[in-house]
Amino acid sequence: MRHRWLNYLMVGALFGVFDFFYLHVLGKFPARQVFGDSPTGQAARFIVMFLLLNLGIWLVVVIPVVLHETRVSRSKLRSAVAGLAVWCTGILTYYLTNAAQLAVGVPGREELSFASYGSPYFWQNWGNIFRSDILGGIMEYMAIAIVGGALVGFVTSAIYIRSYPQGLRMERTSLH
Repeated sequence: MRHRWLNYLMVGALFGVFDFFYLHVLGKFPARQVFGDSPTGQAARFIVMFLLLNLGIWLVVVIPVVLHETRVSRSKLRSAVAGLAVWCTGILTYYLTNAAQLAVGVPGREELSFASYGSPYFWQNWGNIFRSDILGGIMEYMAIAIVGGALVGFVTSAIYIRSYPQGLRMERTSLH
């Protein structure tokens, strides 16, 4: 059981790193040129770029974990905790990846690079960024990860258990 939960945390951690770089790539996509500026194009841009490609990617990572936990434990509560764990770990590693990238060096933010360690304002700059961007972002999105991850986990598990009650019992007995 312990390995299963460590795997869930690892999935969340890897996803957080992936999402950090994925959003940079997604931000460079020429959505305005592809969808246009008409009301229909703006709606399509919102649906495709924001809902599907930005928010939807968080469902792609959590639903397989929740379904696995549902099959193994037959518990909606444990499945909700699995969803919460994946999303919370994803948020933490997203912002830790952000901090690591700033420390290595980002154009326009050279004052945060470890190469600027000798600067008299180095630690003051890092303190400000850490409090506002890193911790601020974690706090802002952690609430969403807790509520959203638990909700997605619980609802997905409930739907699966309701849809496949026989299959769940057969899977559970075949594990022993």
